[in-house]
Amino acid sequence: MKFGAVIAAAGMSTRMQDFKQLMSVGGMSFAERVVTNFKRAGVRDIVMVTGYHADELENRLKHLGIVFLRNEDYEHTQMFDSVKIGLSYLKDRCDRIFFCPVDVPFFREDSLRLEMTRTESIVYPICHNRIGHPILIDGSLLDEILAYNGPRGLKGALDSLYSQNVCFLPVEDEGMVMDADTPQDLRYLMDMHNDNLMRAEAYVSLARAKSFFGIETVNLMKQIMVLNSVREACAKTGISYSKGRRLLDEAEKELGWQIVSSRAGGKNGGISVVTDKGKKLVELYEQLENRVARAAETEFCNLFSASDLFPKSSREHSS
Repeated sequence: MKFGAVIAAAGMSTRMQDFKQLMSVGGMSFAERVVTNFKRAGVRDIVMVTGYHADELENRLKHLGIVFLRNEDYEHTQMFDSVKIGLSYLKDRCDRIFFCPVDVPFFREDSLRLEMTRTESIVYPICHNRIGHPILIDGSLLDEILAYNGPRGLKGALDSLYSQNVCFLPVEDEGMVMDADTPQDLRYLMDMHNDNLMRAEAYVSLARAKSFFGIETVNLMKQIMVLNSVREACAKTGISYSKGRRLLDEAEKELGWQIVSSRAGGKNGGISVVTDKGKKLVELYEQLENRVARAAETEFCNLFSASDLFPKSSREHSS
């Protein structure tokens, strides 16, 4: 089962009158917290739909290895239009897809994992009798959701699928139902969320005599899948074109086969595509990365569970 996530981050907060996506709260921005939570739960196909201050947001988050798509008309469209952009991209890539606005950054990964155990077509997390985020949607519904043009945006689209099997999943996670619209909300949620952030992080690379394939190359390849251009993908991931070509060339030399195929020429310039073998390599790398992350998390809990070095809540919610 392959899980993905769409994060809507195209607009500006009207109530806080600020660029909430990059507001730093306890050393991490809203957007970084949302992405981190998904990654800790093992979700690797993460799409963020940007619009307002898109260049700044994408530049600040380029190290996270997610795909950025833009809602160029964000000023004149609704959040549902951004949702559709993200869902369209993941439609043939994932079996089940989370949706979350960027201003709901304080949910826990154990709540996500609970949602991931459900088999219903739509999973709504419920806390204090309120529907929260992220919502989990089965890929079989995407064609109907993308075709929906009625009122109330995504909620209207999901409500129109009344014949589907729906789960209202009780969770004890206030971060899923509280967005940060006031300074008081921010302080409360930040304290709660930071207690749950202590974790082990592991980084994976493939190597022979030396490392030749890791997260930087994977991030570059995922952007090439979207942009069909090595040069544009390098710009999106924040590396020089020469470095990007070197990463791809070194990987292909060690592997003995192409991971990116480029064709030059034409009035619009050449195009580059990730080969089928390259796509499979990315898929297997991310599976390995997930397994290593879970093993590191397990060992972190085993080693530190009896320690008083960190707050108890950090250890409990890492398990």
